[in-house]
Amino acid sequence: MMRRIGIAASVLLLVAAIAGWWFFYRPTRFAVDIGSGMLAKQICSCLFVAGRDFEACRADQFASMDRIQVEVQREPPRVRAFVPLFGERSAVHREGLGCTLE
Repeated sequence: MMRRIGIAASVLLLVAAIAGWWFFYRPTRFAVDIGSGMLAKQICSCLFVAGRDFEACRADQFASMDRIQVEVQREPPRVRAFVPLFGERSAVHREGLGCTLE
């Protein structure tokens, strides 16, 4: 009897984990991919094309983007925007072409 309860609890936990992944993690990862791509591109253009400083560029972004972390690399000029465990995007600056997502 206890074995059946243990198996049922394990199956229920597995189903809950799959449902959590399907309904929370998957759509959140998709939104993070879009948001981090937009932020990487915007910050890259602001820094390397417009020549502004990082604080001014970051202040121009939507408040909802505050959860996304940003790393700036000067050589080669690149901006990486990411949310740990969910996703990341990078934008690179090419002289004469501006910033593009990788």
